[in-house]
Amino acid sequence: MDTKLVCNNVLYQGKFTPLEVGITGGKISGVGRSLGSATRTIDLEDKLLLPGIIDGHVHFRDPGNPEKEDFRSGSEAAARGGITTVVDMPNNKPPIKTPELFRDKREMAKKKSLVNFALYAGIPKNLSLIADIVNEGAIGLKLYMAQEEVDLRGLYAKIRDHNTLLTVHAEAPEYINPEGERLTSPTEYVNSRPPIAEIEGVKRLLADNGVRLHIAHATLAETVKTVEGAATTEVTPHHLLLSKDEVDLGDFTAVMNPPLRTTSEREGLASLLPGEVDLIASDHAPHLKRQKRTSDPAVGSPGLPGVETILPLSLTYADRAGIPLPRVIDKLTINPARLFGFSNRGEIEAGNWADLTVVNPDVQSRVTGQDFFSKAKITPFEGWEVSYRPELTIVNGEVVYRDGELTGTSGGVFLSGDGENSGQ
Repeated sequence: MDTKLVCNNVLYQGKFTPLEVGITGGKISGVGRSLGSATRTIDLEDKLLLPGIIDGHVHFRDPGNPEKEDFRSGSEAAARGGITTVVDMPNNKPPIKTPELFRDKREMAKKKSLVNFALYAGIPKNLSLIADIVNEGAIGLKLYMAQEEVDLRGLYAKIRDHNTLLTVHAEAPEYINPEGERLTSPTEYVNSRPPIAEIEGVKRLLADNGVRLHIAHATLAETVKTVEGAATTEVTPHHLLLSKDEVDLGDFTAVMNPPLRTTSEREGLASLLPGEVDLIASDHAPHLKRQKRTSDPAVGSPGLPGVETILPLSLTYADRAGIPLPRVIDKLTINPARLFGFSNRGEIEAGNWADLTVVNPDVQSRVTGQDFFSKAKITPFEGWEVSYRPELTIVNGEVVYRDGELTGTSGGVFLSGDGENSGQ
């Protein structure tokens, strides 16, 4: 046994239990009360030992805008946040819509990523290319309804042929600033993307379904209830915790697409977190400081960094709301593993890959953007007090982050959602 973790609070089969977890050859070799000797033993005492966090929605901006984030900096930030696997979106420059572009991005990320990664592809104009893109290992296809004109019926037919996942940013374009007005402030920008755009977008997607459909960053309880049984949904910490009534919209710090909703709409969404919501994802979307510290919509960019805050924000919220932690952790681990087909990941079980996250539930700290490992140092959660600080991140058996320091230079592998998907 290479490493043995001893912990009083191992999340095992839905409960926190005092156990030992053994790691051999990158995999969990045993879970029990007394596993015997190991080359290295780490006593975690009363900290929480969790399955590695899987963030199913990030934008690492590489290739295209490495000045905002690249796969190395993004994966380092993810490791600091307790994330062992990320799923990266295809809206790069150029958009990842051909097998060649997908292959190039995959090989680049293999050289840079400190954590496991999977990649979406965009919707190609020639839908016949979908077969080759899927064969290259795309975890799914991403559709931006407000930006792309797509024959949904034809797209669904191709997706059914390959049983791949379709994830959608569901905002119907005709409801977004329909008068084409010149927007002059962050508030006007937020209000230009009303809830009806999301609701009608979702209804359109469900009209001719029969595919593996996933709704990204749902912001409304109505969305979650409408798609229940017909699609899966994810929510973000910012849509759960922030509302446009309560944040400062003097600049673009708290602006993203889809935007923050009213307090009552936020509360309605949050009420569904313990049950109907399937995933929690960060929608990590970094931008340059000048694009966030502006009030001019012509300069400002929607999106915010999230990989370093998703875990403490989610667990702190669950704790304060009286939601059992395992119920929320499932939406960060086992549920995304099942959605994306990451076999042998998402749970602490013998035989699974040793993707593990350790958090300290007792240390109180404040969110400080300047301390982020991400290149994006601006967050609407600046100064928020949180618990559940990630202190140890293990990827495929390798400790890549510990107590504020990066300790690994590799560790991450490409996951295609096929078979054991070790990438090795």
